[in-house]
Amino acid sequence: MKVLRITLNNLHNQEWFEFFTDFEEGVDHFGSSNIGLEKLYDKFTPLRRKADELLVVLRKSTYTEELEAADKKRDELFRGFHSIAKGSQAQPDAAKQKAAKQLFNLLEGHRKFVLSGNNAAESGALYNLLQDLKGDYAPAVTLLALTDWVTAIEAAEKEFLAIRAERTGESVAKPKEDLRQLRAQIDVLYTAMANVLDAQLLADGLGGNVAIDPGDLDDEIHIDGEDESHDLHGNIPYNFVIAWNETVKKYHAILANRATRRANKKETNEPEA
Repeated sequence: MKVLRITLNNLHNQEWFEFFTDFEEGVDHFGSSNIGLEKLYDKFTPLRRKADELLVVLRKSTYTEELEAADKKRDELFRGFHSIAKGSQAQPDAAKQKAAKQLFNLLEGHRKFVLSGNNAAESGALYNLLQDLKGDYAPAVTLLALTDWVTAIEAAEKEFLAIRAERTGESVAKPKEDLRQLRAQIDVLYTAMANVLDAQLLADGLGGNVAIDPGDLDDEIHIDGEDESHDLHGNIPYNFVIAWNETVKKYHAILANRATRRANKKETNEPEA
C-alpha cells in the first residue's frame, strides 16, 4: 500500500484548490497527529490560507471581464432604445409622434450620463432614467409598444449590479507568479507528507507491495475526539491512505478526461492526408 501520486502541476488552479480542500478535510477527520503529519501539516495550513487569498484575487479578475460584458450590454440596449425613439418621431400618427418626441428628449438628456464610461455614474443615470420611464413617461412607452426595451434595460442593469456586488472591493493587482510559488511550496510539503505516510506503512509492514487481506481489517474506523475505534492493526495512517487514495483517483480521472478531450480535438483538427 502506498499513497497514490498525481502530477499536481497538471491540475488547474480551481482543481488544485479542491484537491487540497479534500486533503485537509481528510486530515482533519483522522487527525494530523494520529496519522503522523502534525509538524508538516502545521507548516502546510498557513500556506494554504495564503494561497486561498490569492485564488480569490484571481477569481475576481474574471468578474472584471463579466462586468465589462454586462456594461457593454446595457450600453448597447440604451443605444438601440435611443435610436428607435429617434426614428419613431417620423411616423404618421400624431399622438405617437408626440410620444416619441417626449421619449427621445428624455433619452437624449440622459445619454451622455448613461454612456459616460464611469460605471457608477452610469448606474445612477440609469436608475433615474428607469424611474422616469416607469413613471411619467410610461404612457409614451406603452403607446409606442416599447415596454420590452425598458424591461430589457432594467434587467441588464440588475445583471451589472449583481456582478459588481460579488466584488468585495477592487481587485488588488497581485502577480500570478505569487500563486505559482505558493503552489510549488505547498506541493513540496504535500509530497513530504505522502512520503511520511509511505514510510509509516512500510515500518508497520503495510506498505510497498505488501498485499493486505481485507479480512484482517474492520470495515470501518470511527474517530470522535478522544474516543477512537481502530482496525485490528490499530493503524490510523493505513485507513487514511485507503480513503485518500480513492479521492486521488477522482483527480486522476479529471486529468485523464482532459487528455482524452485534447487528443480528440487534435485528431479532429488535423487535416486529411
